[in-house]
Amino acid sequence: MKIRTKLQLFASLFLLVLLLIVNILVCLLFYEQSMEQEKSTLESQAVLLMKNYKTAELLKGDSKLLSPYTPDDGMIRIIDSRLNVLNEASDDDDLKKLPVHFSNDDDFAIVRIDDDFCLTYRLPIPDEDHPRANIEITESLDAFRKTMSTLMMIILGASIVALLLSIIGGRLLSNLLLKPIASMSHTMKDIQESGSFKKIKIEKKSKDELHMMADTFNAMIGQLEKNFTRQQQFLADASHELKTPLTVIESYAKLLKRWGTSDPDIQKEAVDAIYSEAIRMKTLTRQLLYIASEEQEETKLKKESIDLVSFCKKMLQPLRRIHRRTIHIHHEDHELFIRSDPEKLEQVLLILLDNALKYSEKEIDLFVQRAGSGASITVKDYGIGIPENELEAVFDRFYRVDKSRQRKTGGSGLGLSIAKSIVDRLGGTIRVESKEGSWTSFTITLPS
Repeated sequence: MKIRTKLQLFASLFLLVLLLIVNILVCLLFYEQSMEQEKSTLESQAVLLMKNYKTAELLKGDSKLLSPYTPDDGMIRIIDSRLNVLNEASDDDDLKKLPVHFSNDDDFAIVRIDDDFCLTYRLPIPDEDHPRANIEITESLDAFRKTMSTLMMIILGASIVALLLSIIGGRLLSNLLLKPIASMSHTMKDIQESGSFKKIKIEKKSKDELHMMADTFNAMIGQLEKNFTRQQQFLADASHELKTPLTVIESYAKLLKRWGTSDPDIQKEAVDAIYSEAIRMKTLTRQLLYIASEEQEETKLKKESIDLVSFCKKMLQPLRRIHRRTIHIHHEDHELFIRSDPEKLEQVLLILLDNALKYSEKEIDLFVQRAGSGASITVKDYGIGIPENELEAVFDRFYRVDKSRQRKTGGSGLGLSIAKSIVDRLGGTIRVESKEGSWTSFTITLPS
């Protein structure tokens, strides 16, 4: 069953039940009020009759005394305790067929005669503090029944009209409410069939939940399209990056196959080239796998207290020996503690320092200092620098500033992208500043 049908059915059933309850309450209230009014009228007539005439006059049997107090289509009679009718006046002879009753207390009764109903009121006539006779006033309820029937017909007609209007209104309302959902469903179907990304057209700018849902859907589609484009670009770039070393390996393998066994120089050149490209492919593959694992699964961070000063000093010692380069560390505090993941932080610093070593031949400076409630680490080299118009792109995957030195440095263009991803996960920020041909600095800011 469609949502539109469910909404219409639910709204109609809800309104139907509500109308039934309200109509029943209205009829009951009208019945009670009208019946109380009828009883009050009969009681007033009986009391007035007893007040205007003495008991002896009422018992004489003179019907002319009772006629002025007789209701339209009603009857008045005086009944003694032995059930004898002592006096009687009636506008309807059929009412005389009513059985005779005597009551010691005033009371009301609804009696049926043929197909009509009547309301009867009996009022005792006191005689020396003991009831001797009753004044019985009876009124036909035919007019009351017709009024009730008319009221019920009006209520029924109004309920039918209200129900029809609710069905029409429910249909219009469901169309209005479900239009964004229908548009979303249609857009999803188009996306499924065409394989392209599409957004919902939002005609009016309202602030309801459906508009928010459509906006959220469009934002989600935009994000999916952006991620899909990045993935396609990533696959294309990765394929291109892997194609180059594979081509080199294939070429030198063919060279070895033809002449390598007889020419030692060619053999050495081929083996060195194949080894170099294999290492490059290994590094590239490791970086690609790291990026894929980071995007698919958020690994938990193992944060602990770290003294950045001693941490950085310890990191620099093996780098100085391996690369035989001068790396200075500058710090104002002897100790500067933060809570972070030492393994992830070491990975970021190694990436930045590796870039500094690759793209500069001079000394490198590393600054450790306070930054608000946290700390910052700056790696500064004095190498080729980065053009100002390329600063924003250095964290993109496979981006290289010095493309002419790609083969020499062996860079894949993934290091800075990985570094930024890690810093983001650590809750920090990374920024780059540079002057082309002079220097470049990367600053990591981490929370305490």
